[in-house]
Amino acid sequence: MAFTKLNFLKSRGFKLFLTIWLVYIFYLDMFGSSCVANSQSALTAAIVNEGRFEIDTYHRASCDVAFYDGHYYSGQSPGLSFISVPLYAASKPIFHLLPQGLIDSLFEKLENYGSTLPLDFEGRKKIPSNYFPDLSKRQVLEYILISGFILPIFTTALISTLSALLVYLILKRFTGNEGLRIVITVFYAFGTILFRTSTQFLQRPIAIALMLAAFSVLFMIRHKELKPKSSTLFSVGIAAGFSAWFDYYHLFASGLLFLYLLSFHASKKAKANILFFILGISIPVLLLLLYQFIAFDDPFVISYKYKLGTPHDVTGFFEIRLPSTSTLFHMLEFFLHSPIILLAIYAVYRALLKKDKYYHDALAVWIFIIATTIYTIVISLAYPVSLAPSFKRYMTPISPYAMIFLPYILNNANMNKKKALKIIFFGLGILSIFINW
Repeated sequence: MAFTKLNFLKSRGFKLFLTIWLVYIFYLDMFGSSCVANSQSALTAAIVNEGRFEIDTYHRASCDVAFYDGHYYSGQSPGLSFISVPLYAASKPIFHLLPQGLIDSLFEKLENYGSTLPLDFEGRKKIPSNYFPDLSKRQVLEYILISGFILPIFTTALISTLSALLVYLILKRFTGNEGLRIVITVFYAFGTILFRTSTQFLQRPIAIALMLAAFSVLFMIRHKELKPKSSTLFSVGIAAGFSAWFDYYHLFASGLLFLYLLSFHASKKAKANILFFILGISIPVLLLLLYQFIAFDDPFVISYKYKLGTPHDVTGFFEIRLPSTSTLFHMLEFFLHSPIILLAIYAVYRALLKKDKYYHDALAVWIFIIATTIYTIVISLAYPVSLAPSFKRYMTPISPYAMIFLPYILNNANMNKKKALKIIFFGLGILSIFINW
């Protein structure tokens, strides 16, 4: 066992994982850099310190909050806040050990530093005393330091790095070139918007990692690398269901994953296994509905309905208009931000044309790309002011699935064409890293 662990620690996969994670940590954003991140951590702190879902004590530090029945709530899906509760609770005792003199000194430095920053979204100075008038200096430091460092390092950054490792592992099925696997993984980790979102306390990278893990297991079952046991499919369902805790769109993605499962595992003998998969998805979804019922008295109402300060530019999808120049730019921005994605999507198309043993996997990914694109375009046209600027964030889930097919760009090309494709491949990859960096 010790030998196996030692081999793993010496493996390229582990070294790649550690490198990506450390880079994410190095570029970690400070507390206060994102209203969304502050909204997530506020719910975690409220659960740990006050035993409730209302974030009344912490809401002033975020512009992404909902207001319902006289109380403030996080404006985001609750998954990241929930999984961070044990981390916050475990880190909290440290701040009881610090001497008061050190607390006073650190708090004063934060106040002085905050006063030098630009004003916040409401025109206030970014000093802790403006945001947490009901907390002591010790409680303020506890919240800021845990939320700003411990939580993002061991949640978003860590789990997002795991998704990069999964890309590296899946690529082994598509290419025997170790260097190419590493390069594609690096392009995915640092050449897509995943780089930016992994350095903040944000939830979508975790949704992507969970769904990618679920897809990876089904991928191995399809290609006879794993047996389709009930317990395995139950675990896959659990992972897919929990991904909706972090990004509501992934509930729809779970439905597509279910269709992918049915495409190769729909015999009479498989019925029990499929039921276990459905049960696995259902448990996290029911828990999410329970949270929404407790918070908003309706299991089918999400916090977005009660968000404050959100420009409700259109009241429904029946009022969709032609895109403005601004909306079109936001749509193009996803590909301008990560030009390597264009090549990756073309690679999926190449895989479809080749019709080898991975044809059905490529078809599933192609359907997911089309469905995600249609969904993102529709919500951008319906809400051009509030949602269109986030077009590239909503498109992010397609990135890992498209990237694993990148080896098809270089497959079966003659020497002259292969040389040109290599230049394009490395050029777009390096450009993508530079843009995101």
